[in-house]
Amino acid sequence: MFSRQPDRTTMTTPMLKAMANPLRRRILAELSAVEAARATDLAVRLGVPANSLSFHLRVLAEARIIEDAPELARDKRDRVWRAVPGGLSVGSPGRPSRSDDALALQAYLGQEAEDQIRQLRAVVDWGTKYANGSEPEARALLDISSLMLNAGEVEELEQGVLELLRRTKGRSIAAAGDGTERKLWNFSMVMAREDLPGLRQRPVFLP
Repeated sequence: MFSRQPDRTTMTTPMLKAMANPLRRRILAELSAVEAARATDLAVRLGVPANSLSFHLRVLAEARIIEDAPELARDKRDRVWRAVPGGLSVGSPGRPSRSDDALALQAYLGQEAEDQIRQLRAVVDWGTKYANGSEPEARALLDISSLMLNAGEVEELEQGVLELLRRTKGRSIAAAGDGTERKLWNFSMVMAREDLPGLRQRPVFLP
């Protein structure tokens, strides 16, 4: 989301407002994980009525977050959707936010933070059971590392991880019909420099 990649689309106010809905964020996550999908397939995956899903797809399309993929359609009545290539960014110093509504940007980032907190809590809860053997299935991963890096090394690490993700995603899409079961995995890369405001707790000195 804060990636410095030049091919990412900097989100506009309509994009931020469209992504304020949690179901739309789930729709984009599903479409981002596969090459393309039909509304009926997405409805089954997400467990929502197809007519309700079609409304949210139109909102995302109007905001230019997803788009039609007519070359993948079976006929003129068939409609296939895909995420707009390149991904999304809220902005950076080199490419500042395109939103003219500061509250919309703040609200979207707050909702993304809540999504990540909820995911981390679920991972920790599962991890407790996995650690004591009561949950045998690997449903999550949590790896924590600390590195001493300069600015160039940070950028190299980010680009390397993103390139690995692209290759892995491409192989998974190409092998989608091999008969193995695939689940949607939500991947979050969070890195924080030691002087990030609010990161460190202040020491408490007792008398």
